[in-house]
Amino acid sequence: MLKSSNSIFSLLEPSDILALYYTSLYSGDLSTVKELMTEESYIMTLETFGLRLALRDQEFKAQLKKIKEDEGALAEVENKLSFDLTSRKISPEIDIKSVSWNGEKRQTIDYTEDGRRKKLYFSKEKSGWKINYYAGRKVV
Repeated sequence: MLKSSNSIFSLLEPSDILALYYTSLYSGDLSTVKELMTEESYIMTLETFGLRLALRDQEFKAQLKKIKEDEGALAEVENKLSFDLTSRKISPEIDIKSVSWNGEKRQTIDYTEDGRRKKLYFSKEKSGWKINYYAGRKVV
């Protein structure tokens, strides 16, 4: 579903990706968000941020359930969610508190979003660093 590309994104470090992620997400630029994340994490992000819209729009809710196997549903969800995210007019203040390693190819960034403490996990993929919600697991 997602294509890896040799793009400028492959040169970014996790701290750069964190800032770009928030800027892109709340400006509705889901194509950039998709480039910054692993496929599984991107799908989870669509599901999470689409929940509010799914509660108001039954057609969107039905499409959201099919995004893993239906490219048309994915495209519709991305279009509607992009518009919804833009209309929220959110521009959170992000402040990185610390960066730690969790294995050779995983990093965790502790940060605040408008004062609320958060963590975001990253993994080093073939195409560069990606947001990966599963990279927070301990390597055994």
